[in-house]
Amino acid sequence: MPKLNLPNLIIAGVHKAATTSLFTYLTSHPQIFGSAKKELHYFTPIRYGEKLKELKEYAKYFSAVTNEKYVLDASPSYIYGKESIILKMKEILPPHKVIIVLRDPVQRFISFYNYLKAQLILDPEENLSLFLKKCIKNCNGVMVDNKYSRAIQEGRYIDYLPAWMENYGEDLKIIYFEELVAQPGCVMLELAQWLKIDSSPFEKMEYTVENKTIYAKNRFLHSFALLINNKLESFWRQNHALKIKLRDFYYSFNKNGRQKKEYDLNSLNELQKVYYEANKKLKLYLQQKNLKIPSWLINITY
Repeated sequence: MPKLNLPNLIIAGVHKAATTSLFTYLTSHPQIFGSAKKELHYFTPIRYGEKLKELKEYAKYFSAVTNEKYVLDASPSYIYGKESIILKMKEILPPHKVIIVLRDPVQRFISFYNYLKAQLILDPEENLSLFLKKCIKNCNGVMVDNKYSRAIQEGRYIDYLPAWMENYGEDLKIIYFEELVAQPGCVMLELAQWLKIDSSPFEKMEYTVENKTIYAKNRFLHSFALLINNKLESFWRQNHALKIKLRDFYYSFNKNGRQKKEYDLNSLNELQKVYYEANKKLKLYLQQKNLKIPSWLINITY
């Protein structure tokens, strides 16, 4: 049986934390090969007690690997599988490193809601307050694969992070969304040092924002654009400059600049309460590990 090319670098989490932008930055480096399609979800079925597909189906996404130092799979759902996914990854993959991106869970929740609205998944009349109420009703600490269960639970990072820290140690890198957005060059230079690769490509890179959530003027046209974007993902990844030009052109006539993303104060306060205990435990855990405390945890008190 011929040798299969498999990843040795994984972006394992989390959703709505600029992992698409990070994937784009990393795969622009000549020493990193990225799958033509982001979010392969090969190991995700383990979360739900389901079987994996044949390994060769996974490996086909990396068949064009040449002599790159790293082969990258970016599937931010992996973090939520904890030990079940970790053990299978260690069994199947070559020695590998893992990157996890964390974001203020309150802002992540709101971004997730806006994403569902922009993707036409939620009813147009379902506002943030109603969505939050449904999520609280469906959140009992056990995540199932539906939007209302996932929305809150995916932001309770302390439920998932320790398993990855304990299993990967120095081969795990935590970065923060807020820093990646504000200073992408600095974050990428830090990653280059951790990965022991040439930093100069990141010094020259033009940092674009990928997978940005927008509201559309015409819902029918937007649903067609979403379909085309998803169907041709592999093509767009190989022709990124063309994608940017076409995306900017599309935004010029179908982006609804007058419709602001929802951000009401009552929901914000409720979300702060929802995440307080989890954030408190997370801050304590990061302190115990002598890890950087993100800005959104600094004012959390015990």
